[in-house]
Amino acid sequence: MTNGAAAKIGESINIPFPRPCDRDRIMEDPEFYKLRIYILDYLYNRFAHDDE
Repeated sequence: MTNGAAAKIGESINIPFPRPCDRDRIMEDPEFYKLRIYILDYLYNRFAHDDE
């Protein structure tokens, strides 16, 4: 989601982990950390300071 009252879907991200999720297993997967960093960067740097 983008930031603000007029929030909308900002980007669709494919999550490659099967459901139901096994948290311990996902936490050991390097792909989890790549996605986590990407999502946090997306939320903070791309839309957290959006003035629209």
